[in-house]
Amino acid sequence: MHTPLPSVVALARFSFTETELELAQAELRTVDDWQEWLDQVELHGLSGFINKHLQSYDLSIPPAVKLSLRALKIRHAAAADARYEVLADINAAFEQQAIPYLALKGAALMPHLYGEGYLRPMRDMDLLIPKSHEQRAVTVIRELGFEVPNRQPSRYMKNMHELPNATKHVNGFKCSVELHRDAVSREISGHLFFPEEPLLADCTQRINWQQLALPAFDNVTMLHQVCRHLEGLHAGGVLKLINVMDVIGLALLVLQQGKWRVLESKHPHVLVSLSYLHLLTPLPSELVEVLQGEGTNKPAVKPLTGVGRIMVSLSSALTGKRSIIERFQLLFSPSDWWLRLHYNVRMQRSLFWVKWFRHPLKVSSWLVKRFYSGLMGG
Repeated sequence: MHTPLPSVVALARFSFTETELELAQAELRTVDDWQEWLDQVELHGLSGFINKHLQSYDLSIPPAVKLSLRALKIRHAAAADARYEVLADINAAFEQQAIPYLALKGAALMPHLYGEGYLRPMRDMDLLIPKSHEQRAVTVIRELGFEVPNRQPSRYMKNMHELPNATKHVNGFKCSVELHRDAVSREISGHLFFPEEPLLADCTQRINWQQLALPAFDNVTMLHQVCRHLEGLHAGGVLKLINVMDVIGLALLVLQQGKWRVLESKHPHVLVSLSYLHLLTPLPSELVEVLQGEGTNKPAVKPLTGVGRIMVSLSSALTGKRSIIERFQLLFSPSDWWLRLHYNVRMQRSLFWVKWFRHPLKVSSWLVKRFYSGLMGG
């Protein structure tokens, strides 16, 4: 289970107050293994932001590490250019074939929230499509030169919320596209399918990325979706700090646009999750102020075990050289912080019901689903 270094967490910010900058500098002075630090920075998708902070602040980072960060910036900027080229081709082909889609997560957030490609690295581009257009979309993707497997890589992934990963090499970069039939993974309660008319116009917007006008969810729905993603399971048991910044940045945007009451009414889980993210990385003062006004959703200040440490994936817990007791602990005894985040349990409420009933039942349902998937094949 991975817990990010405090010196990395301290830099996962859009900007700094004087106090926050002093704390970040103090944490940087404690770093004794800069290669480990740099590895974590890249793992959490923060090399772009630290490059940006270096332009504005005199951070205590060795010159050789600064050079490595600048090299990462160049690489991520070039990778973003390749993804733009891919997305432009897909957009044109989908429009020609009248295949509707919505850009999800990084594909929408990078141009919408971050502006510069190097600031928001992404493993793949996620696109939500209607179930009725699934096969046509796969055909178009293949015609564009993507390799699309006929099956999921594992037989336990049957009935996933997304199709097998489509890949293509462009300008030396491996570009991946995931076509989603559901914007919410099967580990999370609820669904978010492609909206049907007349709801489509009410919950979507166009996001400009250079010459593209990408269709995407409106800010409130987008925040709901990225927060649901954050609340779930993540590869390698790592909650990437760039995903935390996605949620915080979108929450600020929703607040600035005067849509906070809409968010509170439609998706109250976001407010609860924000209160626990505050324990990982302090929220901007604007969000703290509005959350304090919500009473039961105010930012958490009570210490919790395992802040920033999430539950590992089922495959991680069930494979490898571990004892039965270790597997049991990984599956049924994750940190209190993650349990509250995942199940949206407010600080005022006990975790007793979640620990002894709700979570064991959910893990059991996950295991049954995967057993069924393995039995039925990919």
